[in-house]
Amino acid sequence: MLKRFIRHFALLAVSAAALHSPLIAATDYQVEDQPQVMECAIQLEHKGILKQKENGYLYVEVSKDFIAKILPLIQMTGKIVPPRHYTSKKGIGAHISVMYENERIEKEIWQIGEIGQTFTFQVKELRTVKLNKDGKMRKLWLLAVEAPALERLRVNYGLQPLLKGHNFHITIGTQMPGKSENMAEKVAEWVAQEREAA
Repeated sequence: MLKRFIRHFALLAVSAAALHSPLIAATDYQVEDQPQVMECAIQLEHKGILKQKENGYLYVEVSKDFIAKILPLIQMTGKIVPPRHYTSKKGIGAHISVMYENERIEKEIWQIGEIGQTFTFQVKELRTVKLNKDGKMRKLWLLAVEAPALERLRVNYGLQPLLKGHNFHITIGTQMPGKSENMAEKVAEWVAQEREAA
């Protein structure tokens, strides 16, 4: 009994550590009516390269403009910050999650032959998801995308078509209560820092 409890607890801990997006905990979302954001998103290039982190996490790297150009256009109260994976020097930038490392371990998917290939997608809508983390309410902004080729990729490796049952998406930022900031200036600052680091 104790062994089973420890094994179950360890599995939960590994699963929790593997989650890269707080969207996983969300059960519903709201579609946001912001035509300026959608107009910009539709004009951007809807393709990216399939890549893999050292830990096995699989993602499609997309244009950084999905964050750099869209974040300043979002109309909301409070402040919004880009995802850590966008601002961190070791981050993977704007991307679409495709497979989590725990899925690959569970299904023993050790090799992905499609790494380096280009995948296309279509922007579906701008969404928000309310998150309650550490007793603080936040709102995640994301672009939901349709990507039939990514669904087929997952199915070909024995997985469900959608990751955790959610639409594929590009995380744009997290909204928090507080004083509004000039996001155009902030994003320009992050882009400049990134260029200096490169």
